[in-house]
Amino acid sequence: MSTDDGVRAAVAALLRIGEPGDELLKRLVDEIGPSAVLELVTAVGDGRTSAAEAAASLATIIHTDPVSGQIGEAFDRWAVRGESAAGARDLDSVARLGGRLVIPSDDEWPTPLSDLGPAAPLGLWVRGNARLDAALARSVSIVGARAASNYGTKCASDLAWDLAARGISVVSGGAFGIDAAAHRAAIARDATTIAFMAGGVDRFYPAANSELFEQVLERGAIVSETAPGMTPMRHRFLLRNRLIAAASLVTVIVEAGWRSGALNTARHALELSRVVAAFPGSVYSASSTGTHRLIRLHEAELVTSCDDVLELIDDEEPSLFDTHNRHAEDPIDDLDEREKICLNALSATKALDVGTVAGRAGLTVANTLSALAVLELAGLSIRRDSGWVKLRRK
Repeated sequence: MSTDDGVRAAVAALLRIGEPGDELLKRLVDEIGPSAVLELVTAVGDGRTSAAEAAASLATIIHTDPVSGQIGEAFDRWAVRGESAAGARDLDSVARLGGRLVIPSDDEWPTPLSDLGPAAPLGLWVRGNARLDAALARSVSIVGARAASNYGTKCASDLAWDLAARGISVVSGGAFGIDAAAHRAAIARDATTIAFMAGGVDRFYPAANSELFEQVLERGAIVSETAPGMTPMRHRFLLRNRLIAAASLVTVIVEAGWRSGALNTARHALELSRVVAAFPGSVYSASSTGTHRLIRLHEAELVTSCDDVLELIDDEEPSLFDTHNRHAEDPIDDLDEREKICLNALSATKALDVGTVAGRAGLTVANTLSALAVLELAGLSIRRDSGWVKLRRK
């Protein structure tokens, strides 16, 4: 087995061992590599070492002050699924379906997902003909209510059709309602569409959309960080939403009730400083209370057409004669790694106290306070009464 194959098999095994969004697992992988992490986990699982000893072995390698107690507990948790051969089996089973595992070192890796920082996926299981890097280079996420009205379905279909006609990839979650309408319209336009799933790519969910998913494979891709065979669960849906938000330039919410899961996707997009847009609905419709709240709180741009969304995309693109474009003097370029991690841990919509930021970032409180001071001076965050908030970059 080549070095690359060994790394890929290790990532495959870790995707089964950990749950989506496991920031501690991601941090260890970033520090010592997937193969070393897998060896420690399997050693604990085989009884060759204890969780405490595995955690202690990392003390001289990484700084674990705020999470030192958590690492031992995490090794116990990971060891339950810790089987090194599982990665190779999963690679084989997905390959038989014509799929693949894409990891960050691959050319196909979609770089926008790396903006998730410590919450970025270790790898992505992919089925379909589209290359992720190309498909997500210019894409829009369209999400909304599962129990969509005729109005919502029409808005989603028209938007996806028009975006597809302009060469924009359509991203969604494969669910009933708004998601399915967006995927179908892109397929009908013979354009690329990407479906991020909460379960394994080897089982279509919901099963009633199986025919739609077969069509997605033809023109796009089905993607998941969840290991093959794993079933969708509520927490996996919520964590899947961060991938949908990170994958696109703009996230459009089409019809969402007060407690719609689509609002969770909007929240992730806002925390990533991505643009969020929303379609207005009838003031008498319960299906639009969530979108109206986003608009009222100035968390989403009001849009009614493809042209409105394209304006938001173009606003993100630097002008040819813009001397202050994204390639010039980006303040993030001057941050050290600790400050970048702290910035990724902040929310753009909710003030977080220093303890919460430290826990998210895996830093000591003292280091977090120091990093927050640098971020505030750089104009990347601001302190409010209840904590710190990430500032959206213009």
